[in-house]
Amino acid sequence: MAEETTKATGDVPDRPRTYDEIINDAWLSEAEQLRAKADSLLGHMAALTFQRGDLEDAQLLLQVRNAVIEYDGQRENDLWLEFDPRNYVGLTEEIQGRLRAVFQHVAPRLNYDVAWLGFRETMPRIGPDWRTQLQNMLNGDRPNNQARRTMPAKPQYTQDGLAFTNTGEQRVYQALKYVQEKELPAEETISIFPLPNGRVPGHTWEPDLLVTYRGRVGVLEIDGPSHRVRRAMDTSRDHLLRDAGVAYVDRIPVEVIDEPNELMAALKRFLRRLREGT
Repeated sequence: MAEETTKATGDVPDRPRTYDEIINDAWLSEAEQLRAKADSLLGHMAALTFQRGDLEDAQLLLQVRNAVIEYDGQRENDLWLEFDPRNYVGLTEEIQGRLRAVFQHVAPRLNYDVAWLGFRETMPRIGPDWRTQLQNMLNGDRPNNQARRTMPAKPQYTQDGLAFTNTGEQRVYQALKYVQEKELPAEETISIFPLPNGRVPGHTWEPDLLVTYRGRVGVLEIDGPSHRVRRAMDTSRDHLLRDAGVAYVDRIPVEVIDEPNELMAALKRFLRRLREGT
């Protein structure tokens, strides 16, 4: 969940707000508070599995697309973890049992009044023109970097036949494209691959951006405030990517995306280190 700003004064906090501060914010709606609680439960579960050394389960929790708290219609709230279909198929009963055991350790201590953990596939987002959209996708007419989206609505953020999750990803792409086309010679430029699905030993991931430059491959991630709670797991993933042949992994803080000069400086530093292999 993206970090909330302080609505009462409009001031930006000088530190990330804790989950307790977000959840107890009187300005938040009940739905927003539930989303914060769901994200907190997921984050605490992931951090605990990592602390225990259960790296595969920690990486699996990173693949959760949505965490949702829902009332079960009787007397309890349930936490549902939603996975894309390609990840959900590997969620065996044994794995679900391990994750439920972690949940049972975390949930009572956070005291969010959530009693049960369930797992399900993400629900495709469609509109009344779904037949046309599906036919177009079956015919190959879809953003070519979106293999993970089995049946999406028309992407909100698109450029050059590519789709993006949010404006931040698109702005970073635009800045890289500027460097590609305006600042580097055609015979020695970069290639840019937004949201590519990729496989390293034991894990399937979707980096925000994959960049090639001078015979080297780099991965660029955009870090929002929610990434801070999983920093150790991000570091573990970065090591796995480097072990699998990625020359350099870097992260762009979401705060610099709206500052063109800072964003360009960060990207040029990334390209310099990718070029040098440092």
